[in-house]
Amino acid sequence: MNLLKIRNYIIQAIFDVVIFFSSFTISFYLRGQLEIGGLESLAPKYTEYFIRYTFIIVGVKLASFILFGIYKKIWKYASSRDFLTIVESLAISTVVMVFVFYIIEVEYFPKSILIIDFLLTLILIVGSRFSVRIFNEMKFGSMYARKKRTLIIGAGDAGAMIVREMIRQRDSEYVPAGFLDDNKAKIGSQIHGVKVYGRTNEIKKFIKKLAIDEIIIAIPSASGEFRKNISFKAKEEGVICKTLPSLYEIIDGKAHLYQLRDIRLEDILGRKPVNINYNQLLGQLEGRSILITGAGGSIGSELCRQVIRFKPLNLILVDHSENNIFMIEQELTTKLDYPNTIPIVTDIRDISSIKGVFKKYKPEIVFHAAAYKHVPLMQLNPEAALQNNFLGTKALAKLAILSGVKKFVMLSTDKAVKPNNIMGISKLLTEKYLQTLSKVKNTVFIIVRFGNVLGSQGSVVPIFQSQIENGGPVIVTHPKMTRFFMTITEASQLVIQACMMGSGGEVYVLDMGEPISIFELAKSMIKLYGLEPDKDIKITFSGVRHGEKFSEELTSENEKLKPTNFPSIFKAINKNEENKEKIQNLLFNIEKEIQLYDYKNLFKDLKKIIPSFDEKKVWSKL
Repeated sequence: MNLLKIRNYIIQAIFDVVIFFSSFTISFYLRGQLEIGGLESLAPKYTEYFIRYTFIIVGVKLASFILFGIYKKIWKYASSRDFLTIVESLAISTVVMVFVFYIIEVEYFPKSILIIDFLLTLILIVGSRFSVRIFNEMKFGSMYARKKRTLIIGAGDAGAMIVREMIRQRDSEYVPAGFLDDNKAKIGSQIHGVKVYGRTNEIKKFIKKLAIDEIIIAIPSASGEFRKNISFKAKEEGVICKTLPSLYEIIDGKAHLYQLRDIRLEDILGRKPVNINYNQLLGQLEGRSILITGAGGSIGSELCRQVIRFKPLNLILVDHSENNIFMIEQELTTKLDYPNTIPIVTDIRDISSIKGVFKKYKPEIVFHAAAYKHVPLMQLNPEAALQNNFLGTKALAKLAILSGVKKFVMLSTDKAVKPNNIMGISKLLTEKYLQTLSKVKNTVFIIVRFGNVLGSQGSVVPIFQSQIENGGPVIVTHPKMTRFFMTITEASQLVIQACMMGSGGEVYVLDMGEPISIFELAKSMIKLYGLEPDKDIKITFSGVRHGEKFSEELTSENEKLKPTNFPSIFKAINKNEENKEKIQNLLFNIEKEIQLYDYKNLFKDLKKIIPSFDEKKVWSKL
């Protein structure tokens, strides 16, 4: 306990002693006046016992106030609960005094004095305590009569800051009701006058005990499992749960420490924040002309947001979707205050158009995020997947070489590993092609492979969200289906970091953590909405679709992962030396076969690159 708190307790105690003494004195003489009709005639009989009685009564009341925690309360927030605590404390002390005076058989002490003393003390104590609240409400407005009694999880610096803001802000909608913290040393203490009641596993108990309306998780570094447990328990009690931004968002500059928001899926998945080498990246990207394909898509648009932090000369946004390009261009120029955007609506397969873009704007770095990614849809449109993902990238890479691009970074996928669907095959062919190029003239080619990103267009997360909001059912393919997940921002930052590390032909693999059960993901998302799986929202199973796997892998049996100097980024090393010339010839043949729709020879050549390829299982149009 600090000196300021000790001083405040002493001041309050002295003030109360004065009230106890005054109340008893008034009661003493009031009783004499009522009994005899004049103070002069009876007062002498009482006076010789007065000092003895006063010490007993003041001591008992003071002890009772301490035991009931009267001196630990914040009287700015005085409520009916606090009034009842005062009544209970004074009632107990009165009963104790009756018992004490009965035991010691005091003379000239009518017991009715204690009743008068009880009422007078109650009036004076309640009046003094509640006047603090009344004064503050008159001065600052009724900020203590807000609807939301708030329980704060975490009694550290962030929690203290939240309480300070609640008290300081006149229009705050929150009233701090208490803290929970797993540090035993903090339990029972107070922060800005707000008590730390117990541990976080007692959350349900204190939600009821303190009549909590809302919970705030004030631990930016909290794990996903911790956030999930707190939010789910709050939802079970019908209480809103919000959180401070994660450490990841604060480091990234996307949010300030004091900005509250709802619990999101990425909070409970618990991805750790990425600490990219900002100074190194600034030196590499500042003042450069950078082109991003698929700039209007989920990962492409996030790459745009991340890249502008490093002050490029200009940012060339290429996408075939007019609306997507418009939205990201507006966000960059108006919201993020970056004026040097060049929006280009075109298709990467339009060689003439792309050639004109390279010639006019002379990009030095290309991030190639444009691709067809929807596995089931591409199974129905295999030619489109191969033409866009493979042939489109091949044409783009050739133009990059001719235009003197320094670095070309292609975003790949875990579906390129042991592919059993057209989308994965198209990305594997692209990886193979760029690896054969490695470094041509001054152009360095780099591949970054990773799994699913949360919230990307057409991914399972927004599909589940839509199904939940429409009342269900949530459709899961299979209860054993698993996938790797990471946040879009995390993936984008690691892609940029990998770009600066590569010297040519590398396949970098991002650390995706442990695979996540899609079934468990569906249940968690339903609970985040405050609903119960299979009770409020039904979960059904559709069965594994054509081209889908139960689980994905980040490396093939011919690859091994080697750590790099940067955490979360690994380098995939091929165990077997590949004949680049042979691969180039095969890919050249495949390109012609795709263009000529020569399926017979196409299947033969695909088997040479992918021995497990079975056209009857993969090519659904057969």
